[in-house]
Amino acid sequence: MLKVNEDEVAQEFDTWLQRALTQPLVIEPAGGEAVVMLSLAEFERLREAEDEHWAACARRANTEGYLDHEHEVRQRLAEDMRARCLSRIKESSGA
Repeated sequence: MLKVNEDEVAQEFDTWLQRALTQPLVIEPAGGEAVVMLSLAEFERLREAEDEHWAACARRANTEGYLDHEHEVRQRLAEDMRARCLSRIKESSGA
């Protein structure tokens, strides 16, 4: 993956646009969050891979079974209560 700063891209946009057709391009703005420019073909390939991943997850859930929602909720509530109790104990002990 090629990294370039936003000023370079702004100055030679056509050049960088052509390069993004063959490889993903990370654009790093000064003081901001980086973005990636990639070809439509690569974007569609990634989207298809993601769709296939979720389809495989659904197929697996159909054969192995789905999560027990009530059990999952009870488990998360119990974990949250334990964490809160631990936090209160630490606060009261001055840790």
